[in-house]
Amino acid sequence: MNKNSMTLRSVTFAAIAGLSMSLAAPVAIAQPTPPAAAQAQKANIDFSKEGSLTLYKKKGAESSTPATGEEMESVPGEPLAGVTFKITKLDYDLQNGDWSTFPKTAAKAAGHETDTTFEATTGPDGKAAFNNLPLGIYLVEETKAPGGVVTGAPFIVSIPMVNEASDAWNYDVIAYPKNTETKTEKTVKDADKHIQDEYTYTINADAPTWGEGKKLTAFRFEDQLDQRLDFQKVTEVKAGDTVLGAGDYTVNNPAENGNKLVVTLTEQGLAKVKSGDKLSLTFGVKRKEVGDTTELKNKAEVIFNNPNTGNEVENETNEVVTYHGKLKVVKKDGEETGKVLEGATFKLNQCTSADNLGDEITIDGVNEWTTGADGSFTIDGLHVTNFEDNKEAPATKKFCLVETKAPAGYAKLEDPIEIDFTREDIAQTGEGDDAVTLVANVDNVKQDSPNLPMTGGMGIGILAAIGAAIVAAGAWFARRGAKN
Repeated sequence: MNKNSMTLRSVTFAAIAGLSMSLAAPVAIAQPTPPAAAQAQKANIDFSKEGSLTLYKKKGAESSTPATGEEMESVPGEPLAGVTFKITKLDYDLQNGDWSTFPKTAAKAAGHETDTTFEATTGPDGKAAFNNLPLGIYLVEETKAPGGVVTGAPFIVSIPMVNEASDAWNYDVIAYPKNTETKTEKTVKDADKHIQDEYTYTINADAPTWGEGKKLTAFRFEDQLDQRLDFQKVTEVKAGDTVLGAGDYTVNNPAENGNKLVVTLTEQGLAKVKSGDKLSLTFGVKRKEVGDTTELKNKAEVIFNNPNTGNEVENETNEVVTYHGKLKVVKKDGEETGKVLEGATFKLNQCTSADNLGDEITIDGVNEWTTGADGSFTIDGLHVTNFEDNKEAPATKKFCLVETKAPAGYAKLEDPIEIDFTREDIAQTGEGDDAVTLVANVDNVKQDSPNLPMTGGMGIGILAAIGAAIVAAGAWFARRGAKN
């Protein structure tokens, strides 16, 4: 093989391998024409030199814009910090090897790795620099990325590579690989939903982006539900604007899987997902009981394949919280200290004040409660009034107790009793109370009895006088009759 032929192959490979660095994965670059390649023969590789590789990591979707190996202006995308790169020198000999056999892709470099490796992590400017590198062919891999970032595909780069004008060798190579950021979010709709009322969770997630020749082969939602929750049903799964239907996904039975919900897109469903689509899952749950804590926390995971590497990506959602508490009502005698009253019956209304009652509340099919022998009853459980749908809410809502039947011998309360049921109110525990129960003491007074006449009063005197008059009249008529 003559020198010109070898140099031409060198330039051709450098143009292909070096310029193939692009965004999330390599893209095909046209080979330089022979005249341009011939110009590069004037400056053959100087093997006494060292080289460098500088990577500027960008956040954004991959594009078809080719890299030049040199500094480029106005490359779109935000700098991405926290991405760790590992570069590995391959065992190919630039000086004596046959350039036509050198790998053009990372897959074809398997088995040619040496022990010469370097690592660097991008800073706030998205830059990772590798200096004083021995000349050669390198495999570039992302080994770590921030949460929600889909790592880019590994690629091959030669140091040096031919410059953009194809008339000299560039020993300081610069590339601008991109990563796709996928976001996941969990929301909850639980306002005014009490124990055994159904409320909903929604998981929103981005599908990764992928280029030509790649595809999405796996996508699923996983949600480890609290043991105090009963899964109800999936109400909607969407990919972009498309509502997925029967055969597009499967739903497991959480009760048979440690209360973990898994919704998996089938091959039919995956075919309906476009690159970069927004996906969502909405499903219903019921809280069975308050349990040991007022709060019930939940977060989920979204898992899919990385189209660039084939590896699975796990993105965790934010955490959402729902608060419920117990209400304990204790009925007491308003005059005799310590005396509790059995048999008082109440209804409960949502209200803003005693004068503005809202709807009656039903908890697990019950809408009326009666005090027992200990003078109390407990409602398990009510949604707090100052936190709903995973955010603070104005504390304008209250609960109002309406007495429908008083204990025997006591007067029924005329006005509803207002109950503030915020997280702070529930937390103010008294002696013997727990941290999930708000205790409301309600007093009754004895019913007034009818007033009977006083002993020896006017009523008795009149009756005695009438009786005496009757006796006197009887005696008079008796004497008169005897006389006659």
